[in-house]
Amino acid sequence: MNVMAAGNPRSSVPLSSVPQQSPDIEWERIDKGRFFLVGTGVFTGITTCLFPLSVIKTRMMTLDAQGGGGNVGIRATAKAVRSVVSKEGVLGLYRGFPTVVTGFLPARLVYLSTLESVKSRMKKVLFANTQLDQTKVVAFSSFLSGACASLASQTIFVPVDVISQQQMVSRNRIGLGEKVRTIFRNEGLRGFYRGYWMSVGLFVPGSAIWWGSYSIYKEQYWKLLGGAGQQESHSFGKGGQGDKGGAPSGGWRLIGIQAVSAVSAGCTTSLVTTPLDVIKTRFQVANRKVSEAVGGAAAEAVERPSAYKEVTHLFQKEGLWGFYRGLFPRMTASSLWGTSMILAYEFLKRNCMIPEQ
Repeated sequence: MNVMAAGNPRSSVPLSSVPQQSPDIEWERIDKGRFFLVGTGVFTGITTCLFPLSVIKTRMMTLDAQGGGGNVGIRATAKAVRSVVSKEGVLGLYRGFPTVVTGFLPARLVYLSTLESVKSRMKKVLFANTQLDQTKVVAFSSFLSGACASLASQTIFVPVDVISQQQMVSRNRIGLGEKVRTIFRNEGLRGFYRGYWMSVGLFVPGSAIWWGSYSIYKEQYWKLLGGAGQQESHSFGKGGQGDKGGAPSGGWRLIGIQAVSAVSAGCTTSLVTTPLDVIKTRFQVANRKVSEAVGGAAAEAVERPSAYKEVTHLFQKEGLWGFYRGLFPRMTASSLWGTSMILAYEFLKRNCMIPEQ
């Protein structure tokens, strides 16, 4: 991907002393308490609407065709949806939902706090000590902060992932408490961190790629549509750049840019990270099969699955396409999740700004 240079050609004056317009809002200008209080309700609502995509993606990645699984494409996705709804009704699309909603609240708090804190500090350091242009500074700081945020939150995300995914593909509907006791009884505390390093290997670079590419797309779309020479408007009722009829257009144009940038970043990230997500998900769920086949201490006598075995088995059975199982729902989910979350996220930042004195 070519990154267009921002502003004028290099001169002897450091870019840090020549501020450039950017569609970004600094973390220091945000009322954090209000942001997280309002954000809890907003993000929970979005999770409720889009959660079925996570269930379908997980089932397609882990189950055989007769069990509602499948490979790549719209037909396989539709087949997985019909399989779930015909057997369990619409509620089947919300297996593991309470686990995700409960667990992701603290995880999201850690993630967003780390993301913004690291990004803000990195931008200051880069502007003060390098000659990089606006686009490169924002892209690099977003890339690094996305990686740090994901790494910091994996301790919470992984147990939630393990529990909810096993609930999604279990033969019978299992409550959160029962699933927690089952995992702990059969595998101990380590069972909740099954596939931890694979999750780190997937989500840390995935988060870095998403935020890095999102910032690049946003900066470039902002420039292509003429925003580079204008001050961003954070208000949609007044102060925006209006057309002849007086309607504010600056704010709505920014929303469009953020939405398209999120879709672009979601597609980019999905194409790169789906194979590892397939391996990770199959590995984490494979242990459920061991636990269901034998219980308690007898489980120790069963040969545990490994990531290598999952890779070789999948490749022998389906070839390279097998590693893109669930690509369509994952790309759709990533784009919808990314667009919804980023619009809510940017909306909250704009509306939780601390008034300038």
